[in-house]
Amino acid sequence: MKKLIHTPEGVRDIFGRECDRKRYLERQIEKLYRSFGYQSIETPGFEFFDVFAKEVGTTPSRDLYKFFDRDGNTLVLRSDFTPSVARAVAMYFGEEEMPLRLCYHGSIYRNNHSYHGSLNESTQMGVEFMNDDSAEADAEIIALVVSTMRRAGLENFQVSMGHVDYFNALAEEAGMSEDSLQELRNLLAAQNRFGAEELIDHLNIRPDLKKALVEMPGLFGNEEVLEQARTLTGNRSCRAAVDRLERIYHFLKMYGCENYVTFDFGLVTEYRYYTGIIFQAYTYGSGDALIKGGRYNRLIEHFGKKCAAVGFATEIDSLLNAIERQKISLPVEDIKTMILYPAELEEMAIHYAGSRRANGLDVACVRFEYGKVLDDYRRYGMRNQFGGIIYFRSMDEVYAINLSNGSTERIYPFGGNGGQAQ
Repeated sequence: MKKLIHTPEGVRDIFGRECDRKRYLERQIEKLYRSFGYQSIETPGFEFFDVFAKEVGTTPSRDLYKFFDRDGNTLVLRSDFTPSVARAVAMYFGEEEMPLRLCYHGSIYRNNHSYHGSLNESTQMGVEFMNDDSAEADAEIIALVVSTMRRAGLENFQVSMGHVDYFNALAEEAGMSEDSLQELRNLLAAQNRFGAEELIDHLNIRPDLKKALVEMPGLFGNEEVLEQARTLTGNRSCRAAVDRLERIYHFLKMYGCENYVTFDFGLVTEYRYYTGIIFQAYTYGSGDALIKGGRYNRLIEHFGKKCAAVGFATEIDSLLNAIERQKISLPVEDIKTMILYPAELEEMAIHYAGSRRANGLDVACVRFEYGKVLDDYRRYGMRNQFGGIIYFRSMDEVYAINLSNGSTERIYPFGGNGGQAQ
């Protein structure tokens, strides 16, 4: 049988310093979420198919990993945290009417085509703010997006914010067919403005609606765009969407993050469950958004609870790639220590290692094997993220070896003259 040493397409192993950087970033982001008062929630890695059904408006069925349990129920691997959290909220917080803040962390699974260049398993961290339909809640979420990007070390980034009602209201007034609406949504999501204009030009709709739909993707920029969007159409729902964005921006100024936010009325998402603001965070050198989210006031009704909600998901793997491309260093150091000893000093080394661990240090005991020399262990330590070696050469000689600069110091007996270990 051929050895299975390769991973399936779309997944990868992470180890060494890359894994340490990822874990560090995740810890920092979790601290940030908790500093805003969010409590953790874990949902299963797989759910019943209905949690991600078409009616929910989440990942298309073709992009789900589907399988069956022994009773014949169709199950799917979690492709999106929001429906899973919504299902859990309906189960466990059905009677809660006060604001509810939840944060999560885990893997999602999407059956992407290989040519998309996306991982089929990726790590997400995100938040969901339930039971609050206010512009203040929207602003808190956007401020947390900005804080997440800054906590990762990014400074040159932008959060694009739009509102689904602006596009939906124009499309409804135009009486577009479902096929045309979906095609236009796909073109806008792909930022194919020329294709969108060509499609709109062939629609049998009023000239003023054609003009509004054609100009809508160009409504991108700072606060001045809001007035342009307001005057482009007399549709009441469109104007209400603009008023909502204007109010959110008012609160964002209180958070001091308005300079990171731009308005984009051509912003469209693949998820159909959004009902209000939608937003995406980008930085240079990264083609796709690092953070995506929005308001979804009707999603939880699918699971039996009427509940306003807004939230976002952070793509941790993409965020790490952006950090690396921008040469931003995370403070991850090689601080674990190797306790190196001959077999006859094993008890002494184990006791010493235990005392170091009791003081909060990371240490690994390594027995000096016959046929090897000290340089073998120096190289081994540098390959495996050891910062230094405590070398028990004998009962009377113990050396500290700094692997970063190669220096060696005799530390036992105390008062040694700094002789070199051989």
